[in-house]
Amino acid sequence: MSGLLGAVKPHAREEDVPHQFRAVAHAGWTVDDGAQLLTALKSGYSGAGRTEFEDVVHYEATVNGRGMMDYDLPDSGSERLGTLLRRSLGYACTALLAVPPSSQWPVLAYISLSEGGSNDDLLTAHVTFCSRRPDVPPYVDDVESYVHEALMEISQEDAAALLRK
Repeated sequence: MSGLLGAVKPHAREEDVPHQFRAVAHAGWTVDDGAQLLTALKSGYSGAGRTEFEDVVHYEATVNGRGMMDYDLPDSGSERLGTLLRRSLGYACTALLAVPPSSQWPVLAYISLSEGGSNDDLLTAHVTFCSRRPDVPPYVDDVESYVHEALMEISQEDAAALLRK
């Protein structure tokens, strides 16, 4: 699966982001019980809050995570892969650039591409965000060690560079 990412030249444009996801990014960020959360996604979260998680990073990743819109795409092929990746990168970068400069911890985006659907043969994408903190284990220790899905980690600095291209 990780070879998928090498097949597409990454670039990000806000106009590639579906309207619903663009609205989430533009609604900004909020801090809740020390967690950095996308405001629009926090308001729709129905769980008990941070107390149900091992640590704040996993709380952030759960509240901030969403599958990328793909109902309008063909079931397979390079068009599906390219569009999912462009949408996901655009959303990740737009949201990362909306993180307030006063944020205490850096926020990272994680984009995963994996096969799902009823027969595990439909390429899907998922995007989430969480902070990196010195006193909490990272959300992902080694991105390169993933073998069952393609996984990208994007920093705020990466986002600024990807949107400039």
